[in-house]
Amino acid sequence: MFSPPDQDILELSHHAAYICRHGGPDALTVVDVKTINAVVAMVPDYQVTVEGNIITPENVFSLVESPFLKLAALRGAPGEDEDAIDDATDAVD
Repeated sequence: MFSPPDQDILELSHHAAYICRHGGPDALTVVDVKTINAVVAMVPDYQVTVEGNIITPENVFSLVESPFLKLAALRGAPGEDEDAIDDATDAVD
């Protein structure tokens, strides 16, 4: 699915930044759902210049552990916006 992390970046970041490349359709693998231990997200590794321009390198992805928890932390603590649950269920209906 994805390459092993870039070792130089991994070491320079003290194992905090896992930057990988996508292997394409040929790298897809079927796994038994019972063997899944964790869910992570591989998101495009956007970079922002000092001028504020966004650079999207081609085929470069960054590993994000617990993506929902990180988004929830950015969004705010549960209960801060009581309408958030209603808004989420409205989108599904």
